[in-house]
Amino acid sequence: MDYRIICTIQEPSTTPGHGHIVRVGTGTTARGYNRLWTVAEVYSAMDAGLRFMTYGEQSRKWALVEKFRCCHRDTLRSASDAIADNNLDKLPMCNC
Repeated sequence: MDYRIICTIQEPSTTPGHGHIVRVGTGTTARGYNRLWTVAEVYSAMDAGLRFMTYGEQSRKWALVEKFRCCHRDTLRSASDAIADNNLDKLPMCNC
């Protein structure tokens, strides 16, 4: 099964402008998420064979989301494709 990530919650780091994704929201459209996941839950789902992706509304391009370790923390990133609107770090913040 595939999940579309439409928003993120990031925790700031000590480096200005640098944050770590700690939760993501998934849904079928960019209008709102229907489930909020922790990074650990996403990792477990990925280990079970599920895929997480982002979608660029303007570019109409999908990007696969992958596990990523940064600053001694488990986090997530979108696969590198040089397209800004499907970049995981550029998605809006989830409204909690």
